[in-house]
Amino acid sequence: MSDSTDVPASDRSRFTDLARRSADLVDDSLYAPARADATELGAASPDALTAEAIRLVARLTAARTAVCISPAPGVPALAILAAAGPGSGAVVTCITDDPHHLDAARSALRAAGHPASAARYIAARPLEVADKLADGAYDLLVADVPDHSVSRVVSRAHQLLRSGGALILIGEHAPLPDDADLPTHAHVTVLPVGDGLTVVAL
Repeated sequence: MSDSTDVPASDRSRFTDLARRSADLVDDSLYAPARADATELGAASPDALTAEAIRLVARLTAARTAVCISPAPGVPALAILAAAGPGSGAVVTCITDDPHHLDAARSALRAAGHPASAARYIAARPLEVADKLADGAYDLLVADVPDHSVSRVVSRAHQLLRSGGALILIGEHAPLPDDADLPTHAHVTVLPVGDGLTVVAL
């Protein structure tokens, strides 16, 4: 497994500054209402640049079936569906244990013009739901989880994702835990956006 996290601290500081300035250049109109709703309900959401990075990875993997595990799945779900484009038939499964955030995500996707069939909404403990999803049925998994859950998410992603799929961990979680079950060909990249974005290409 390759890991591109050996960046000197001084360079990381420059990357962080560049990311902050780049965020001002991104059109946030798609994501801002969903982020505001999430904030009002008490959960953080990815900033515009992070959302656009999620959108880029979703496009590069040609994601048509995706899973979003997040306290507030609205912004990541919008990014995934924006990458697929209208009429693509893409479906994102949004999982959180807070039904209010699911309602907010549903409203955000509807306001963006996505049909009801573009998403599934599951209010339950996310990792327990992930264990019950069909293996090899997904192109992309986006997860916003605490550090202690990263190993479990990484291991499950290897089973859930098709070959060529990707796991996106919101937050800088690399280097990944030693007990994370990943194939040797997996490639880990940390993107200097927002609070960090760890992308695992499988």
